[in-house]
Amino acid sequence: MSDPGKKHQDQIAQWLKKVKFKRKIIGGVNEADVWKKIGQLDEKYQAALHDQKIYYEALLEEARKN
Repeated sequence: MSDPGKKHQDQIAQWLKKVKFKRKIIGGVNEADVWKKIGQLDEKYQAALHDQKIYYEALLEEARKN
């Protein structure tokens, strides 16, 4: 059984390298776009945590059987 955390870490790192924020006409970035990107990042972390939880519960169940 392979740890799904590494896969998610790699995906999040790649996403962070590519993420771009919309610019405002006069300086700065579009605040709504920043919040949208933060929401997307949160979704990625939530998916990672969910997969980690399933993985560790499976490991615990396997250990209990042995």
